[in-house]
Amino acid sequence: MSTAHRSPERADLLAQVERIKEVALRHAGDSERGRTLALPVVDALRSSGLLKMCAPREVGGGEIDPLTHVEIAEAAARIDTSTAWSLSINAYSAACAGAYLPDAGVERVFRHGFPVVAGALSPMGTARRVPGGYVIRGRWAFGSAIRHAGWVISVALLAPEDGQPPAAAPGVIAFLIERERVHIEDTWDTAGMRGTGSDHYRVEDAFVAEELTFPFPNAAAQRGGLVFSLPTLPSVMPAHVGFALGVAQRALDELLPMASRRVNLWTSTRVADSPVFQMDLGRAEAKLAAARAYAFSVIGSAWDRFNAGEPLTNEDNSAIRLAGAYATDVAAEVTTFAYRAAGAGVLYASCPLQQYFRDIYGATQHIAVSDDAYQSFGRLRLGHDVSHILFAPRPPR
Repeated sequence: MSTAHRSPERADLLAQVERIKEVALRHAGDSERGRTLALPVVDALRSSGLLKMCAPREVGGGEIDPLTHVEIAEAAARIDTSTAWSLSINAYSAACAGAYLPDAGVERVFRHGFPVVAGALSPMGTARRVPGGYVIRGRWAFGSAIRHAGWVISVALLAPEDGQPPAAAPGVIAFLIERERVHIEDTWDTAGMRGTGSDHYRVEDAFVAEELTFPFPNAAAQRGGLVFSLPTLPSVMPAHVGFALGVAQRALDELLPMASRRVNLWTSTRVADSPVFQMDLGRAEAKLAAARAYAFSVIGSAWDRFNAGEPLTNEDNSAIRLAGAYATDVAAEVTTFAYRAAGAGVLYASCPLQQYFRDIYGATQHIAVSDDAYQSFGRLRLGHDVSHILFAPRPPR
């Protein structure tokens, strides 16, 4: 990828990730026990400016390029999974508000400073048109980072207007609503990703003004640079890729000192001195590096061509999703190796490797990196149609 297409803020943002490391590590257990990101970490993210990294420059953001997003998510996940996941959700959600809302909506959301935005971009609710806006109702799952947000972004299907038959393919809108008008349910009691606070939430017949809505997923950007003309999938995948890579690398970081201390009771030798362990470790490092290189190649080449004025094709979108699924699967494999090689000590909740093992398998369940990414790419290579709503291009500004 050409360095001309990389964000100038890259080095400073990565330095900011390093600066929040101490706070994130100190409160990682608090986030796990509280089942949402600990408030001192939220405060550190806000003061660092990292929550602004994805948003348009017109609203104070950094408009980071996709590969910089991978690197930041990777660096954050190597510190703490709850921090990394919440950061990506909050940063991307605020970027959507800043880029796609009408001017009047941006003025409302950003009037008191840069907002913390969270939510879920799945069409689990309905929107009924009324004068001046919509009445929204619905229940959404996986509202990551919602408990410390000021605004919630969600997606709803447009209900047919009075006298109109239901549409075969109903319209879809995204909308923003103040967090205090959303009912958060205490449902996030999970095996993995516990510190992300991804509770269910619901909206019950709430009025949302037209200015706080935009078409989804192919709204034209109202402000910001070229990155906001990317389709949805290439926009969200870098965070998933970076998260998975960072989790696996942290797992190996934790394993090495444990293997040097651990003695095999059957052989009375250190695990680190075992030729089998050494071979498996080398393979794990190679697999992870290869998955990272593949993801960087696919995402980077697509971004270069997009900067050159070439629209992304179905093959580009499918390949980006394939790279994300593969990076996640390799990360799960590498983390599993680290977990098993570390011995029974990983059973204790105080062991970070146990959390990373649980969290990477939580990440494998996300729809963005589900197994059908492989089938989709295989179908495309065979010449079959793989058109999907997430592949829809955005109209130009």
